[in-house]
Amino acid sequence: MLLSAGRIATAATQSSEVSFNLTQLPENPRQYSLIISDEDEHTISGSFSVDQLQILRAIMAEADKFALTAEAAGDKQPITTRFMDKHEHSFIVDVQKIGPQSGLFLTVTTEIGQTTVEAGKTNRATMHREGFFFKLLSRLDSTLPKPPPSK
Repeated sequence: MLLSAGRIATAATQSSEVSFNLTQLPENPRQYSLIISDEDEHTISGSFSVDQLQILRAIMAEADKFALTAEAAGDKQPITTRFMDKHEHSFIVDVQKIGPQSGLFLTVTTEIGQTTVEAGKTNRATMHREGFFFKLLSRLDSTLPKPPPSK
């Protein structure tokens, strides 16, 4: 699995409550439906394979680890670092850091379009976390089979 991280200049804004639904499809146990929606009724949904969701889990786990460090944190202006897979373009996680705060933004691309949502926040000073990002990561960890160990 190839993950890349790179600095970018911008990320999405607008904070609102975001929820998700991850459901295994009865007709194909190796496929899941992922629906993400916000309080303004902006919704994106798509069907993803177990392999795709394992890539999402890996991207999210790396972004979460990075969000907890002071590396690449802006003092006066936020600095954004992007996490994505070189071959799977359905998911991107941007980590935007300024001071002790890390903001996590999730971009999902499906057949019907693309959306970017503010997925979570971490305060590195207090280790306080909030947002659906952490619930989704936990759900992926508990739902998906563990990937084979890398050699």
